[in-house]
Amino acid sequence: MRIKGRILAVDDSPFERGKDSETFLVGLMFRDLIMELSLRERISVDGDDSTDALIRMVRGPKLREEVRVVMSQGTTFAGLNVLDVNRFYDETGIPFIAVTSKAPTDEIERALISAGMMGKLEIVRRNPSYSPLRTPKGVCFYSTIGLTEDEAERIILRYVVESKIPEQIRIVDIVSRLLAGCRYSQGEP
Repeated sequence: MRIKGRILAVDDSPFERGKDSETFLVGLMFRDLIMELSLRERISVDGDDSTDALIRMVRGPKLREEVRVVMSQGTTFAGLNVLDVNRFYDETGIPFIAVTSKAPTDEIERALISAGMMGKLEIVRRNPSYSPLRTPKGVCFYSTIGLTEDEAERIILRYVVESKIPEQIRIVDIVSRLLAGCRYSQGEP
């Protein structure tokens, strides 16, 4: 399946727990497998602003009307900053695919309960569930909103190149690591 328009792949940059209060949500826009643009938004470690940051990213002047699908590796960023996939789709109309290389566990739910973050637990439970998908590189797990399972699977399989997750997600993971340890200064975006 060829996507008409662009794919935005997002991931968080690494952070040091207990030291960093913020990190970046990094977005790379792709036309097929060609990276065309990079963006970033600040998000709070264990905060509740990843959904707003992603909405700002896709509504910004650089991406407006360009993005046809957003892909990420999971739906939690910056520790326990949970993306509300349903709200993202309701507010933007942009389909979303989360892909992981490992079977989902209840680890996030247990961490949220332990931290007393019951509102975030409800978001995790409302987000679309994951399904397995056999790729030429192994089994991955995905969830989607705004696409049929068949459409999401064809997109994932189209872009599996070096690993069992789409190449755009693999690349944004590599690029986001470049921002590890970046500190924020006054006036810096």
